[in-house]
Amino acid sequence: MKISDSEMEIMELIWRKGGEVTSGEIIDSLKEQWKPTTVQTFLKRLTDKKALDVRKEGKTNFYTAAITEEDYKREQTEDFLKDMHKGSVKSLLASLIGGKKVDKEELTELRDWFETL
Repeated sequence: MKISDSEMEIMELIWRKGGEVTSGEIIDSLKEQWKPTTVQTFLKRLTDKKALDVRKEGKTNFYTAAITEEDYKREQTEDFLKDMHKGSVKSLLASLIGGKKVDKEELTELRDWFETL
């Protein structure tokens, strides 16, 4: 699942609130940025993508995140690793370092961290 930058703003708002959030609360929080119809469009897209669950009660929609922020980040990172580095962590790290010298303390910290995995 790929979430646009605009959709991510809504997801971050819902993740911060934790639990159910009404469409009215979301619209009110984003009223300086987008028109209510724009927010409704993003909510529909996120629901269609299965990023949000919606519960209707009368005329009110209650939204909850269907995926945690951590799970979404993990999924996107794994996709990036596959797409850009053919799944190679070594390639990713080499790209991040980009020829820069890493000091011994950082290398020791990284080695210790990798050993705990």
